[in-house]
Amino acid sequence: MYGFCSLPLIPLRDAASHSSEMVDQLLFGDTYELLSQTEEWCEVALCRYQYHGWISLKQHTPITDNEKKLIELWPAVVGEPFAAVTLRGKATLLPMGSRLPREAEVTVANIALQHTTTQQQSIATPLESALKLFNAPYLWGGKSCMGIDCSGLTQTTFRVSGAGLPRDASQQALAGREITSLAEATANDLMFFHNEAGKIVHVGIYMGDNKIIHASGRVRIDTVDNIGIMNCETGQYSHKLCSIRRITL
Repeated sequence: MYGFCSLPLIPLRDAASHSSEMVDQLLFGDTYELLSQTEEWCEVALCRYQYHGWISLKQHTPITDNEKKLIELWPAVVGEPFAAVTLRGKATLLPMGSRLPREAEVTVANIALQHTTTQQQSIATPLESALKLFNAPYLWGGKSCMGIDCSGLTQTTFRVSGAGLPRDASQQALAGREITSLAEATANDLMFFHNEAGKIVHVGIYMGDNKIIHASGRVRIDTVDNIGIMNCETGQYSHKLCSIRRITL
């Protein structure tokens, strides 16, 4: 059985509890496989990047196999921090990264959606999209301008450009191809940072000219060099550089 995110976003939790850690957010148009179900919760696996977690049963929208196939062909991706649509007959804002059908009006799972695809289509680079989210507050597991984490920022902005990335920084560090030195890095390359144990714990988007945009406290711009990220406000290094990867767009 399958479902799709029929709300602007849905929190994905580590366990079947509202007090459990939010590990991700589903965006409108995301599809998922229903793995199990309790009286209040659904265990799901996201179809696009195979991330597991729990959503509230009240937010689960079941779909048929055919509807799933159609939704996954939706070509438009919201490229602005928010896009206004009419959903269930009411004006609704969908966050960046949400997927929309080409048709201006569509009904799926008995839910009516109206929008103007020409206003949602975007050919922005990940860097251009990330700059639109500048100053968005940091939120663990978040993926919208109301709260976003470091890998949520990279995953969402690369999605706008048509490139799919896994959810976590450690998973994203395996994508694309390695760039061997900062001198060879170009704008839109992903930069990864590790902790004392050598585990990748942070990611950002290289801007060129030794600048990086990343989510740390908020979506911010800092200086980066061969050592790592230097906080422009404190003058202290905050993250240690591990690797650089280039994703084909």
